[in-house]
Amino acid sequence: MIYISSPPNNTDNLDDSALKTKTMRISIAEGSFGVFSSILVDNYIVPFSLSINSSPFQVGLLTSLGNLISPMGQLIGACGIERTSRKFTLLSGILGQAAVWPFFFIIAFLFQMGMLQAYLSWILIGFFLIYMLSAGIMNPPWFSVMGDIVPENYRGRYFAKRNLITNSIGLIGILLLSFSLDWFNLQGALLVGFMVIFILGLITRLVSAFLFTRQYYPSYNFEKIDHVKTSHFFKEIPKSNFGKFTLFVSLLIFGQWIAGPFFSVYMLDELHFDYSIFIIINLSSSLVGLFIFPILGRVSDKYGNVILIKLGGIIIPILPLLWLFFNTPLSIILGPQLLGGIGWTAFNLATSNFIFDNIVSKKRGKYIALYNLLLGIAITMGGLLGSVIISFIPIDFMNQYHFLFLLSGIVRVIVVIFFWRKIQEVRIKAKPIFNIKNSSIYKWLYDITLRNNHNGKKNKDKVEN
Repeated sequence: MIYISSPPNNTDNLDDSALKTKTMRISIAEGSFGVFSSILVDNYIVPFSLSINSSPFQVGLLTSLGNLISPMGQLIGACGIERTSRKFTLLSGILGQAAVWPFFFIIAFLFQMGMLQAYLSWILIGFFLIYMLSAGIMNPPWFSVMGDIVPENYRGRYFAKRNLITNSIGLIGILLLSFSLDWFNLQGALLVGFMVIFILGLITRLVSAFLFTRQYYPSYNFEKIDHVKTSHFFKEIPKSNFGKFTLFVSLLIFGQWIAGPFFSVYMLDELHFDYSIFIIINLSSSLVGLFIFPILGRVSDKYGNVILIKLGGIIIPILPLLWLFFNTPLSIILGPQLLGGIGWTAFNLATSNFIFDNIVSKKRGKYIALYNLLLGIAITMGGLLGSVIISFIPIDFMNQYHFLFLLSGIVRVIVVIFFWRKIQEVRIKAKPIFNIKNSSIYKWLYDITLRNNHNGKKNKDKVEN
């Protein structure tokens, strides 16, 4: 049994601890269905959009606007947990997502029947925005609840374990579906394959919603003093540790999304990969993440999260630059995808845990909503910039996709260099395994410096005398 602090001395606390432990197990089961549903959107919404003849500009709008609408949903979710309850707000978002899946199915059916084809890309964008709004609504209550459920000194290992299990199940399912989609494509029934995917998305999200009803929701008495003013949050951004962290992540994500929506288009339209190869490439980085989740979880618990953020900060700027040179499936998997699996897994795990460590429970919902609002704005601005460049600005001196990848890499490098020393760890339990100040090289250089300074001082005294 996992205790939040010292072992409880009364029955109520014992029941509370047991319910939290049970919820941690249920959350892994729920996450397996929820992640599977989310992965279906993440991996198939762009191919589906292309299959109904969406333009690159529409694809850019689909992905970038979706990531702006989601943080707006999070603001709604943050207000919801102040006015109603965390459970009600969470289930509202989940059921809102489930309600959109049938409309994805209808869009595929209408295109298959040759109806409203000129408008379906825009209709898809509209329903996708509703889906992302609902996804945003569920995020603040989920963060708030899980922050109260999982003990602080176990968060890294628990979320690493949860991600390992849920992502493994998602990967297996997605691989099977990718080969199935290729089979439907060979039969001339690609849209039927997408319809099957949308049915699975609906089923898995409904199962996820049911499991959320079985979880324990600790008491949460929100007081007026706990309310976070939006103006206060933005005023603190240049000053506070969490504010600098928010600005760093937002600008890095802006750089990422200049090219982010177009890696899929590049692989499908420029490199002409089939759907199974496309999905295998997309999932290869997640597969790498599965192997390193347990290691990263222990590092997070023992050494803190900033060390992992910096590991991601070293790797992430390199990734789009590698796409300039690698254009075969194997080289992409062994190059940017392999490194991306390490860099993004470390970065995403660390940033989530960093939020838990820096924000108290009752303010966590609003803070995570505002944090993600800035991320959403960054994603939208980056995606729109990339869309404008790819659609309206002629690039004659190099491949237009390569230009986006190069620009994305340059922005990421600048952001990482600027913020490298500005974010501080708040929960360090042990010193890093290798500390340069304890190394023999550092001591040798330090001794030489002292000796030279001492000799210089003696020589100076002789001259003056």
